[in-house]
Amino acid sequence: MALARAAKFLNARSAEEIIFTRGTTEGINLVAASWGVTHLKPGDRILLTEMEHHSNIVPWQLLAQRTGAQVVYLPVTGPEGLLDLRRLDSLLDSGVKLLSLVHISNSLGTINPVADICARARQRGIVTLVDAAQSAGHRPVDVQEIGCDFLALSGHKMCGPTGIGVLYGRAEVLEELPPYQGGGEMILTVDYDKTAFKKPPHRFEA
Repeated sequence: MALARAAKFLNARSAEEIIFTRGTTEGINLVAASWGVTHLKPGDRILLTEMEHHSNIVPWQLLAQRTGAQVVYLPVTGPEGLLDLRRLDSLLDSGVKLLSLVHISNSLGTINPVADICARARQRGIVTLVDAAQSAGHRPVDVQEIGCDFLALSGHKMCGPTGIGVLYGRAEVLEELPPYQGGGEMILTVDYDKTAFKKPPHRFEA
């Protein structure tokens, strides 16, 4: 029931695209650890923006150190505090495998045109993640309209309890990902030599 309500809140296609986390930070780290280590290789690039919260910078820096990938940034224009979208297409080259960006900046208040940005990335086969920590409590967030592969939010940013969050993941992407953590509830069977895991989203909720 709770997964279904979260799916309805984000207009996800089903509850199977909703993963409960401890917050936006863990959602981003989950993607970095599960998607990142299986899809990135030396020379690949992760595109962020210069207005990201630390939680959307540090996990990717750590991932880059582990995989040999490189983190690059879309600049913010001077006093306006807007992304320099004139440079977006040139940065979205074949070396970029993932684009991760904030929906509403926690420091500038800038509302980024995430649907347009994700569409431009998707045309090039680039996976996208949207940090909706600041937007989910203040405006409708529709993952199908945005067209992102992942979207993360925190409960406490929208008058909910601390220590809870949601990671939306497009079903086709989640199906191919390995578990983030191991433990109870995310398994089908366990023996001394191997383990069989549940389907998403339960595979990611140890």
